[in-house]
Amino acid sequence: MTPITGRRGLTLLEVMVALMILSLVGLSYLQLFHQSHRIVGDSRQWSRAVEYAEDGMERAKLEGGTAEARSEDLPGGFKREVATHPWQTGLRLVEVTVFLPGNARFELRRLLQTEPPLARGSQLETSDE
Repeated sequence: MTPITGRRGLTLLEVMVALMILSLVGLSYLQLFHQSHRIVGDSRQWSRAVEYAEDGMERAKLEGGTAEARSEDLPGGFKREVATHPWQTGLRLVEVTVFLPGNARFELRRLLQTEPPLARGSQLETSDE
């Protein structure tokens, strides 16, 4: 018999270690993709909540801020509440709260002018005639 002088190839142990390292890297990438997919879904949900809140605010502006408090169910498991409160003369506070599925909520508050500002040349200005 002739002794083997040069080793060619990899041993079984080396192949198993390489496969273990490769599988750990692959699992970490899968976990990263799963997390990014969840974050994208959450951001879509928040974007929809902001859109619903802005829509409620625009509706309150069209109604002049004098509407009664109301609550409504929206598509996707969202719920919106719109309430107005007197603030100062000529101003009302409009509060829109959107409840997201999963117990989160988004609140939007703005002051709405209910009386038009005085126009130029109105009674406040005096003229020398």
